[in-house]
Amino acid sequence: MVIFDRSRANIGSALLKEAEAITPGNVKHFVLEDFCERPMTELPKEIGAETPWANVSFWATDTLKGEISARMHYIEKILKYARHGHMPRITEQIMEDGMCSDYSQIYKVTMKVTEAVKRAGKIKVTNPAGSNLEVELNPNWRWKPCHGLYHTKGEWGNLPEGETFTAAAKANGVMVIDLLGDFFDKKYGILTDSPVRIKVRNSRADVNNIETKNQELKKELQEYLKTDENSNRFGEFALGTNIFLKKLIANLLQDEKFPTVHCAFGNPYSDDTGANWQSRTHVDGIMLNSSVWIDNKKIMENGKYLLQPEN
Repeated sequence: MVIFDRSRANIGSALLKEAEAITPGNVKHFVLEDFCERPMTELPKEIGAETPWANVSFWATDTLKGEISARMHYIEKILKYARHGHMPRITEQIMEDGMCSDYSQIYKVTMKVTEAVKRAGKIKVTNPAGSNLEVELNPNWRWKPCHGLYHTKGEWGNLPEGETFTAAAKANGVMVIDLLGDFFDKKYGILTDSPVRIKVRNSRADVNNIETKNQELKKELQEYLKTDENSNRFGEFALGTNIFLKKLIANLLQDEKFPTVHCAFGNPYSDDTGANWQSRTHVDGIMLNSSVWIDNKKIMENGKYLLQPEN
């Protein structure tokens, strides 16, 4: 089953062509605008009703403000029956870049990093821009390696892949963010001239004291982080593991896989991590050139891993 929208019809058609070559006559597709208005406030019933039919699924659409909840609903439904490739804001550039990475190598790097961090108690992150973050982990919460090799029902990832993530039990410090997720990356791009500085106190973003030169961005981010009671709560902690990416492209779908640190406020992906709280929102923040210490052992320096993948 392939879901795409009119803006991604070229990519949707390419996915359909390849799927038909593998399972002739056994492919269904849905064009979002045929079933709902955009922005999509909820998953179209017609699409939800077909999820039990599929055993492989792709979602290849643009992302619009307010649609993240509907996309999360689709993922929850489809994983009961299928393995899934999630591709919000996929572009031809990404199809020819991150999607063409060597996933056997990404698998090795991702699993090596996951092995190094999965029993960690504390993590420290710094970068030259001024990030200085300390994160405490819950030993009962899980790390989720996202390596791109999804062969079993219930497995999924945001393609292109390359990261490992968990939920933070506690976080304090400062994040200086070079790129924001959800709809912010599309609207504001790479924040070279107006990075966002967020203080984190007891796992909460200090929403009233966000710093950035872009006042429109500041206002919109403050509103976003007040959406629900946990929208400003420090949720995801992640390490990008796609070592083949050379630069940010202002598209979080690929950029969050860049080898550095990204963290998110909001939904902690409880099904994957075991975290015991929820939020309707999730906004990532990428901190370039990060250095990372796991229980005082340095595993990354200025965005370069100090761990070597096994042969």
